[in-house]
Amino acid sequence: MTSLADRFPRHTIALAVLWALAAMALAAGLALPAVRVTRLRLVEETVSVLSGIAELWQGGSWPLAIVIALFSVAFPVAKLALAAWLWFAPAARRGALHALAAGAGKWSMLDVLVVAVVVASMQGGFLVRLRPEVGIYLFGASTLLATLVTWVIDRRRRAVDGDA
Repeated sequence: MTSLADRFPRHTIALAVLWALAAMALAAGLALPAVRVTRLRLVEETVSVLSGIAELWQGGSWPLAIVIALFSVAFPVAKLALAAWLWFAPAARRGALHALAAGAGKWSMLDVLVVAVVVASMQGGFLVRLRPEVGIYLFGASTLLATLVTWVIDRRRRAVDGDA
């Protein structure tokens, strides 16, 4: 059996571009500042997702660091890898992984929501002020792009399988 890439070669280039944009946005979103924290209107620092995980780990909050690393780093990377595999894998090898990829998309925006809730809830007036930075927007963009990639793959799979 053929892969989706073999069945829809014109879509491969567009999906590759979307996939690359999602991967670049994810890498930048994890590394660039996601939140600017101002304490007592005197001390200001920026925190990226990766530096936040490192600070949690060093501060002894390793269970939380592990959870955030799994859902904010490993999960998005795995989702992008799975999307690429689903597009290029022969039909006989794709199987139930399509359902897994589609189901994963429903949880993709959870990280962005958690960061937004943390930013909103920690607004402490004079004591603490949090402002979103470019990293959180890039992270959100990567999530949306990855969701679009998996949606296109799922639509093409349904067209091939007759599940439309």
